[in-house]
Amino acid sequence: MTDVFARRPEGEPGLRFYARGVPPSLSVPPVPLSALLDDAARRFGARTALSHDGRRTGFRTLRRRVLRVAAALERLGVRRGTWVLALLPDCPELVVLCQAVWRVGAVLVPWDPADHRSAGAAVAGRAGPVVAVVPHGLGDEVAGSWGCEVLVTVDVARPRPAPSAAVGRPRVKRRPSTVVVGWRDLVGHRVGALPATRDRPWSRGPGPDDIAVVRYGREGAPIALCHRHLVAAAHQLAAWYPQLSRHRSRLLSLAPLWTVPGLVLATLAAPLVGARTVLVPDPAPAAVLRAARRAAPTVLAAPPAALVRLLERPAHERESLATVRAVLTAPLDAATGRRVRETFGARIVEAYGPDAACGVALANPPTADARSGTAGLALPGTQVRIAVEGTLSADALPGHAGELLLRGPQISRLRVGELRDLLPGGWLRTGRLAVRGPDGFVTLLPDPSGTLIDGGDGAGGALDDVGR
Repeated sequence: MTDVFARRPEGEPGLRFYARGVPPSLSVPPVPLSALLDDAARRFGARTALSHDGRRTGFRTLRRRVLRVAAALERLGVRRGTWVLALLPDCPELVVLCQAVWRVGAVLVPWDPADHRSAGAAVAGRAGPVVAVVPHGLGDEVAGSWGCEVLVTVDVARPRPAPSAAVGRPRVKRRPSTVVVGWRDLVGHRVGALPATRDRPWSRGPGPDDIAVVRYGREGAPIALCHRHLVAAAHQLAAWYPQLSRHRSRLLSLAPLWTVPGLVLATLAAPLVGARTVLVPDPAPAAVLRAARRAAPTVLAAPPAALVRLLERPAHERESLATVRAVLTAPLDAATGRRVRETFGARIVEAYGPDAACGVALANPPTADARSGTAGLALPGTQVRIAVEGTLSADALPGHAGELLLRGPQISRLRVGELRDLLPGGWLRTGRLAVRGPDGFVTLLPDPSGTLIDGGDGAGGALDDVGR
């Protein structure tokens, strides 16, 4: 089989629909994630990086806080490869924690803060050291049942727990008593006052091939994303969406930071281009519109269900979104797409990407060439195949349905405890049926059974309705 997409020739149909200035391929620097924030602090200085509840944090100030928390985590025994479980809503503390964990070389495990029972079961099965960062209201429960080495409590509102009848109180192995510290102790100036929990040898800084994020999906082995995967995804987003870098854009993302798309967009792509991230801990439409009225966002990233809930609000409340010039979302059905365009009057960019691809794989161009209802074109550096179902070595003809396969620098085949390499050449099975037209645009087909194809490694899609 000849791989016509690996070379991405000039005649490849999707390239002619790329927006002006978007390259067909990218040269991604082999750097760890901490280099993105270092570069942003140097280039943008005091420009606002985070906006939350009327308070602003500049890029230089954000980096100083990250350095302080990273030093505190090292004092607490966090080293390269240590798992740091984060159960926080979208808040500045979570952004600082993510950057500090990556700087130390530890592994971030983001989790839905409303589903802490499932998180406890995952921690109970972990043999290595685990540090948990939870809202203050969960401190007593976690310290007494999870068996973590270190517990950091943050003074943020505790989300209402999600209904779960399958997961009970986790059984944990006997471990030394948990060391509990507050977030204010981490950001304070007296790092030496923190308890030194373990006398572990110091490790070198993280490398591009070190694991940065472990994401637990609905099923299957957890997905492991390396620094190089996430750096590549951030550069792809920055190249594809020029709206993020224009006129000091303000990004209001309703994709939670505990999801891979929300994490990449808000904590990596935004600093790369100097965009401001508006954090909204409460996903309720009223809270989102209040935050929009105060921050005047220019880019809105939201799952389709969140857009529908915003459309249901009265017209005078939706006026706070009048400054939005671009909406990033998953593929919309015809009726929803029409309502969104009529209401917002903004450019709608529909996209798709599984967690194993860092939430970044396909997207419509932010131009008049976009195809409503489709997942769009392959992003720079990403290659796409539509394989015949049941015979994945053969490509389906244009316009015929098959399984969507992806390959690119942002795509990981790593799973916790195993290496999933099902297809030669590094192709990732998404488990999604799709059709690719002669123009290069990919359309995802609905699955009547509501399940993925057997063997699929998709684990969600970019800006899907999970969690919101």
